[in-house]
Amino acid sequence: MLRHIFRYYKPKYIKYFKYKPTLTANILNVNSNLFFYCESNVSLHTSTLYETNREVFVDHENSFAYKILPRDSSDSLVNKLSSKDVTSTEEFNEILDRNWRDSTISDIVNTFIRVKNFCKSNNITVSDTRFDNLVDGLMDNCEHITDDELISLLHCLTEFPFVESYSAHNFHDIWSCLDDLCCWKLVDWDIEKSFTVANIWYQLHLGKLCDYINILIDRCVKKATVLTKDQLVNIYFYLNICRKRPVDFEYEFALEQLINDMNIDEMAVISMGYFKTKTKIKLLPIQEAIINKVMQHAKDIQDISLTAILKILRYSKPFKLVDKVEKMTEKLYPEIDRLSDLACTHLALLSTGVQTYNKMVFQKISEKFINHITDPQKIRFKDIERILNVLTMFNFVPKTDTDIFKACYDEIHKNERIAETVKYPRCLACSLNYLSLRNMYSYELTDKIMDLEYIISVYGKGAKAIPREIFSLDRCIDIDCPDYTGNRLSPDLKYKAAKWLTEFTPSYDQWKKLSAIDKLILDTIDTVRSIVGDDRFMFIHHILPHFSRADIVVCKNKKTGEFVEPVGFHNYILGDVMYPFNDGSLEWFAVVVLGWNNTIKDTNLCLGHSLMKERQLRKIGYNPVLVIWSEFQGLQSQVQRKQYISNKLMLKQ
Repeated sequence: MLRHIFRYYKPKYIKYFKYKPTLTANILNVNSNLFFYCESNVSLHTSTLYETNREVFVDHENSFAYKILPRDSSDSLVNKLSSKDVTSTEEFNEILDRNWRDSTISDIVNTFIRVKNFCKSNNITVSDTRFDNLVDGLMDNCEHITDDELISLLHCLTEFPFVESYSAHNFHDIWSCLDDLCCWKLVDWDIEKSFTVANIWYQLHLGKLCDYINILIDRCVKKATVLTKDQLVNIYFYLNICRKRPVDFEYEFALEQLINDMNIDEMAVISMGYFKTKTKIKLLPIQEAIINKVMQHAKDIQDISLTAILKILRYSKPFKLVDKVEKMTEKLYPEIDRLSDLACTHLALLSTGVQTYNKMVFQKISEKFINHITDPQKIRFKDIERILNVLTMFNFVPKTDTDIFKACYDEIHKNERIAETVKYPRCLACSLNYLSLRNMYSYELTDKIMDLEYIISVYGKGAKAIPREIFSLDRCIDIDCPDYTGNRLSPDLKYKAAKWLTEFTPSYDQWKKLSAIDKLILDTIDTVRSIVGDDRFMFIHHILPHFSRADIVVCKNKKTGEFVEPVGFHNYILGDVMYPFNDGSLEWFAVVVLGWNNTIKDTNLCLGHSLMKERQLRKIGYNPVLVIWSEFQGLQSQVQRKQYISNKLMLKQ
C-alpha cells in the first residue's frame, strides 16, 4: 500500500539546517545571545529564516522574483472547496477526534479546509497532536486524491500557521506524502497546472526540499525549445529556488532565442537562476542582451534587479564584452547616489570579473561606503570583505575623509560586529587577508582565526581544508610581523597545506597538456637559462609559498658580475618562506612570471597580490624581476626576449 511508503518516506534532499556556533563563539569570545540560531527554526526554504521570536526574515530577492512571475490563470486552478468553517474549540476537538482512517479523501481534504481559519485565529499548527487522526486518515487514503483536491490541500497548508520546522510532527508526514503524489501525477499535468503546483511549494517554503520542483525541471528540459518566454522565466525561478543543479544548456539555448523579448525584471529572475545554481552564462548573446538592457534602463532599474544582474555578470567573467561592461558602468555612475549600498558594492565587484575598473566609480562608491560603514543594517560584514577585495585587488586608494582601509580595520574589531563574525566566519579571514595586502595586520584577530579548533570548526579537518587566506596570513606573519607571538599553523599542517595550494612547475614532457600560462613560464625559464648559462645557476621553487606559482631564483657575485650557483636552500622545505643566503658578496634575483590574471586588463599594471609579492620579495632580500606577459610575448625573437630580461637584471646592479 502507498500509505506504508508515505508513512516512512524520508525525502532524499532533507538537510538539517542546524547552526552550532558554540565552538566558534567561544573562540571569538562571543555571547551566544548575540546572534540567532537556525536550529529548530523553519528554514523550510534557504531564503527564509525564523528568529527566536519566530518573526520571519523575508528574502526580498526571492519575494521580488516571485512577484514578477506570470500567473495569468493559475488562481483558477486552485479550487477552494466550499466548506462550513469550524468556529468553536468544542467543534474543532470533536471533528479532529474522529477516526479518519475509514473516511473518504474528499472529507479529509474538506476538513483541513474547514479548520484552517480557526487554526489561524488561535495559532494552531498541524503539528498539534489533535491533528494525528486526520493525518493518519490522509496517509491511508492519499492514493485516491484528485488533482483538484491535491492542489486545494496544498494551497490550504500555505494559510496554516507556520510550524517550528519542516521536520515537525505531522507536518513532515503531510508534505512528504503530497510531494510524492505531485511527482506521481506530474506526468499527466500540463505546463500551466505544473507551474501552479510548483508555486504553491514555494509558498510553503519547501521549494528546496521537495522533489517535485526538481523533477518538473527535469521534465521540461525535453521541451525547452518550445517553452514560451513566461514559462522559461518560471523555470529559471525554480532553478533559483532548488539550487541543486546547474542550468541545463537546453534552457540556455532556448533563452538565447527569447532573451531580447524579456524586460529588465525578467532578466533579473534569469540572472538569479544562474547565480544561485553557480552556473556561468556561456552564450555571449545572452550576456550582451542583459548588458544592453541595463544600459537602456539605467535611470529606472530597481536595486534588486540590478544587484542580481551584476552578480551573474561578474560570475560569468564577460572578457569578450569588456567594452560594453565599461559603457554600462559609465551609464550607472550617475545613479550611484540612489542605488543601495549592496547594489553599489556589486557594481564595484563587477570589475573583479573583467579585471578592469573605473576610478570615478570606485571613488564615488567608496565615499558612499565610508558614510554608512558604521551602520550594520546598511553595511554588513560581508560587504566590508567585498569592498576590501575590490580595492586591494586594483591597489586603489580612494580619497575619502577617513581612510577606508583604516575604517574597515576598525569596524571588524567592534563588538557590534561579533555576531556577524560568527555568522559569516569565512569573511573574517578573507578581510584580514585583504588587509595584509596593505601591510595591515590585526594580531588579536589573527591569533583567534589561527586557532586550530577554530579552523576545524569553520573549514573542516585536514590540510586540504585549509583555505588560501589562512595559509597566506600564516606565511605573511613570518615576513611582516616578526613580533607576533599568537597561534600559528603547525609545521606539519603548513607543509601539507602548501602541497594543496601551490601549483607544479610545468615541463615539456609532462603528461598534462601545456596551457598558455605553462608555455609562458617555460619560455621564461628557457630565456633565463640562456642568460645564466646553465641549469645549476637557477633555483626554481616556491620561495613565497602563499603564492601559487614558483619563481626563478638566480644569484650574482657582486665583484665579478658572474652568475653563481644559488646555495643555502637545502634547509628549507615546501611551505617555508625561503630567505636568500647572503654574506654580503652576493646579489639575489627572483624572476617572477606575471600572466594575464596578474595584471589589469590591457595594461602592464600589476594587481594587488602581485604588488604584495614584489614588496615581500624585496623585504626578505631578493631583487624582484617582473616578467609581464604583455611585454614578454610581444617580443618576436629569442634575442629580444633575452635582452628584455637581461636589461631588468642589469638595472638591478
